[in-house]
Amino acid sequence: PRICRDCQELTDVERAIETVISQFHCYAVKGQKEYLTPNEMQDLVVQKLPHLGKCVGPLEEKIECMGDPNEAKLEFGEYWDMMGDANRSPPSPSPAPGSG
Repeated sequence: PRICRDCQELTDVERAIETVISQFHCYAVKGQKEYLTPNEMQDLVVQKLPHLGKCVGPLEEKIECMGDPNEAKLEFGEYWDMMGDANRSPPSPSPAPGSG
């Protein structure tokens, strides 16, 4: 675990914030830019933040509303808001057995 400047371990919330921020910058840096496209956002969520999969429905809808998946720009503030909304959303219900 990382240690903060005052020599105390990070809290769970601080670690989560650090993860959300670092993942954005990791994916944005790939293209030397300060934003993500919808496709990059989708890749980030699927590959690096799979725990958000339980609320992927509302998140996917927001990503689709961004526009062209290769051209639209999601800046950090918008990404932060989407991550916050995704974490506040109740988990999507699982399909009933035998309903598929």
